Amino acid sequence: MIRINLLPVREIKRRIRARQQITFFVLGLIALLVFLGLAGFLQANKASRLQQELTRIKQEKQRYAKVLREIKKLEKDKNLLEKQIAIIHKLKSESSLTVHILDEVANRTPTKRMWLTSLSQKGNTLKLKGMALDNRTIAGYMESLKQSPYIKTVNLANSSLKKFAGKNLKAFSLSCTIGMPKKDEKKKQAAATPKKTGRGQASVKEQADKKLKNFARAMHVTPREDQEKFISQQSK
Repeated sequence: MIRINLLPVREIKRRIRARQQITFFVLGLIALLVFLGLAGFLQANKASRLQQELTRIKQEKQRYAKVLREIKKLEKDKNLLEKQIAIIHKLKSESSLTVHILDEVANRTPTKRMWLTSLSQKGNTLKLKGMALDNRTIAGYMESLKQSPYIKTVNLANSSLKKFAGKNLKAFSLSCTIGMPKKDEKKKQAAATPKKTGRGQASVKEQADKKLKNFARAMHVTPREDQEKFISQQSK
């Protein structure tokens, strides 16, 4: 009977399987390390790109911050200029209104029956004080002022008797609301005012001198003797 010892064969097979397992384990470990290295490389590359993007965004933010500061400064300057322009327009409007009011008051004051002693304007309020021969003259003067496109309302503040040059006259005070007329009112006034052409058209200087003379006449800027003479002639 022949006996064969199989132990060396089994041992060899066991060693071969162990060697194969170790080889697979090492290969798996190497693959895992390669995978982890590749993943780490990709993550590092991504982190680097994100860092670069963050740096670029910060730089753009700084650049845009400078632009925003410039825009805010321009807006501030714009608001300041708009306020200054509004003030200029307001002053121009008020100045133009004052000129028109002086002209209206001068042209509508019946200098043969009354004269003004005081005229004051504050904002859109006009106050007139003067002397008149009677109440009818004051009433007619108020109606005349109401017809002006620059005078909105006319109210009699007070009226009293006052002796002047030995005669009883009416001292009065008027309170008026004034303002620039609307566009349609300006058109009507322009249409109602006859235009002068050729030699009959007065120069700007002549018109200004005429307005000053009319206003001086309305304020009755004459010596007291002439005023007394005027009253005596009107009372006869």
